[in-house]
Amino acid sequence: MAESAEKPKISAMEKAMRLLSRRALTERELRTKLGAAGYAYPEIRDTVAECRRRGFVNDEQFAADYAEILASRGLGGRRIRLALRQRGIPQPLQEQPLESAAESEAQRAREALEYKLRLLARETDPRKKREKAFRFLLSRGFSCDNCRAAIDEIDFNNNN
Repeated sequence: MAESAEKPKISAMEKAMRLLSRRALTERELRTKLGAAGYAYPEIRDTVAECRRRGFVNDEQFAADYAEILASRGLGGRRIRLALRQRGIPQPLQEQPLESAAESEAQRAREALEYKLRLLARETDPRKKREKAFRFLLSRGFSCDNCRAAIDEIDFNNNN
């Protein structure tokens, strides 16, 4: 009796629309979520193609928007590249957003360093303070050159 009371399964397109109404997804994320919901590969392939055709899924636009968001959060190019790769953005589509983010990377590194220096105010040893600041910038995904440039602008011997 319980088997006959089951709801009819919604179409893959309806499921895709529900998923995309919550947040933007990459093609790979949409395929993965539809596969986890139990849809067959041909149905998933057709649904993703239809979503792409209608403009509901656009990996190029997603990469640009997501890179901009991550850059505004103070992340460097390496961390942005990693995040795009984890979300399933193909390598060729990563290049343009990363080039755009690279233009302001030096400034973002300086801003991130200013933030970190406020947190390191209690550190009295200038060498340790400098090392911690450098590690922080590296962990945020900034290039070594931008880390060095930002660090070199600060006089760690004074109480900054």
